[in-house]
Amino acid sequence: MSLIVNINSLSYLYDYLDLGVEHFIVGTTQFSCRQALTLDYKQIVEIKKKYPNIKLFVLVNALVEQKYLEDLKKHLRKLYECQIEGIIFQDFAVLQICNEEKYAFEKIYDPETLNTNHQTLAVLKEQGIDGAFLAREIPLKEKQMIEQKSSIKTMVQIHGVEYMAYSKRKLLSNYKEFTHLDFPVDKEAQIEIKANGVDENCHIYEDFYGTHITSTNQMCALDILNQFLDFDYLLIDGQYISETNLLEIVHLYKQGLDAISNNTYNKESLELMQLLYRLTPNIHYYHSFLFDSTVYKIADVRKREENERS
Repeated sequence: MSLIVNINSLSYLYDYLDLGVEHFIVGTTQFSCRQALTLDYKQIVEIKKKYPNIKLFVLVNALVEQKYLEDLKKHLRKLYECQIEGIIFQDFAVLQICNEEKYAFEKIYDPETLNTNHQTLAVLKEQGIDGAFLAREIPLKEKQMIEQKSSIKTMVQIHGVEYMAYSKRKLLSNYKEFTHLDFPVDKEAQIEIKANGVDENCHIYEDFYGTHITSTNQMCALDILNQFLDFDYLLIDGQYISETNLLEIVHLYKQGLDAISNNTYNKESLELMQLLYRLTPNIHYYHSFLFDSTVYKIADVRKREENERS
């Protein structure tokens, strides 16, 4: 079991490694979505040379159009030459190219919402996939059951903003055209939207691959960390978190894991949560779907449908 961080800065790499955290996720200028940090090939090579122990995973999670397949092949070849440890992807064209070229890096399949049972993971293994990100929308108990029956590595999110929706359409640009308003649409613009009938806002931004929506609330598992020990990768997402706060948050989780090893977690977890609240007083934390049932009563579904119609 390892912490893996969707890192948002190179400033504190030494500090992360000093904490014992070696696994990091980054993006590149091509075929990466929802990354907290974008690097080029030269930067990746320099990091690998400077920090030999580092384990770099690159997001190749864009949905790829046919006309960009040759670019994708060149990109994967470049990543292989950079000697990265793994990629995180969702388009099966990525897998096919990796299998054909026999690229040895770890291939983690992350379709966001689809990995919801162990039988899916068994099929993924047959196709050459090394690991899978388990869907956020299923409860922790089901995730644990899947992990127990899985023969490939499992990744789950334990902290940070969560994926909500994605469209290949340029929704913000279309809105600007329709309203004749002028505003930036990239992630740095920090745009938020609010759906009708919902209390919480969401982050929304646009890039080359479309429109991305994530939660503004952040999931947190620091107070239940002892229930995640059987998974292979525990993801901390650094999007929309300052670089200094992200380092401190990772440190808190590392302290939590150390407390579990020392059999002091039940005592120390409350103190760790208080430290987190003091560090980020304006963030609303929640357990996401970890303790929600995925079985719905038909009466509740019909009522929701009726509400939507009216």
